[in-house]
Amino acid sequence: MGPLARPVGIHLAAVDAPAPDEESLAVTERLILAADVGATHTRALVVAATTNATVHEASYLNAEHGSLHEILAGFIAAPEVSAVDGRFVSASLAVAGPTDGLHCRMTNLSWDIDARDLVQRLAMPTVRLLNDVQAAAYGVGQLTTSEMVRLQAGSVVAGAPRLVVAPGSGLGIGFAIGHPSGYVAYASEAGHADFAPNDETQAELLEHLRGRFGHVSWERVLSGPGLASIFEFLVIRRQAAVTADLVQDVERRGGAAVTEAALSGGQVTARAALTIFLEAYGALAGNLALTLMPRGGIYLAGGIAPRILDAMRDGTFMKAFLAKGRFGELVSQFPVHVVLGRNPSLLGAAMIGRHFAD
Repeated sequence: MGPLARPVGIHLAAVDAPAPDEESLAVTERLILAADVGATHTRALVVAATTNATVHEASYLNAEHGSLHEILAGFIAAPEVSAVDGRFVSASLAVAGPTDGLHCRMTNLSWDIDARDLVQRLAMPTVRLLNDVQAAAYGVGQLTTSEMVRLQAGSVVAGAPRLVVAPGSGLGIGFAIGHPSGYVAYASEAGHADFAPNDETQAELLEHLRGRFGHVSWERVLSGPGLASIFEFLVIRRQAAVTADLVQDVERRGGAAVTEAALSGGQVTARAALTIFLEAYGALAGNLALTLMPRGGIYLAGGIAPRILDAMRDGTFMKAFLAKGRFGELVSQFPVHVVLGRNPSLLGAAMIGRHFAD
């Protein structure tokens, strides 16, 4: 990834605290706190501002904690962090929801995150919020080829737009645009745009989901809960054969249970649900490719794609991606990757933190 242009729409939240004296600045390590705050997990990272060396990294189940402050306060008090003779100079938090840089009401978790409050509670000089997929659009540029699986080679154009589509607990979509000084990443809420069916089965699915939710967004289909909803549709509306044990497992664990059953090979209905998911996923990615023309690459991130890698590679996703009529040849030119390695949202958050600390 080229030089980082100053991100747009990320504001500074600062606390009126005494500045460290010059002697302490000379002998302490400057530290960056970064976090990827999703609906299910919070992943936190401390890196050295100068060397980018990892000091400490940990993952937390949000359901086991009352607030983000509780998680981060415990994280920065960990022995691995305390053992470093350091001081925090910046915190950058990637959050799963729309944000103005200062506040975020999480979309799929009942947390309100306020940067100014965290400045006070964590005794941080600055805290910045950015959307998690915006952060991922920065972070994918730091991944190596070994951390991705290529679904389509395409032809990479330096400085061309990059697209990130990330189904997980929700559906995140973000992109990065090349500027003379580097890439600038942007969030979107395109996951909440209207779901558009592509065949009769998907049209029936849309009708089923309308009866349940009213408005049906892409996220209602392309997410962990969405995969469970597709399975439910096949059982209820299509009267597909399924075991009582699997129904109970899906009720308890949602889309993860559908995925496991589909990939085990023994559950036809679960596999059918996953096929519908892949067809919708490919169609949406193709639509976004036509919208953005991402010759810099399409990155399929989030929690689901790596878990269903074999299914992502079986041709179902790419067939739907390329089914764009006269423009199928055009979308065949865009590089498409599944992200497997380091968390790009966490990488992007740390990158923003380092940028503003310099």
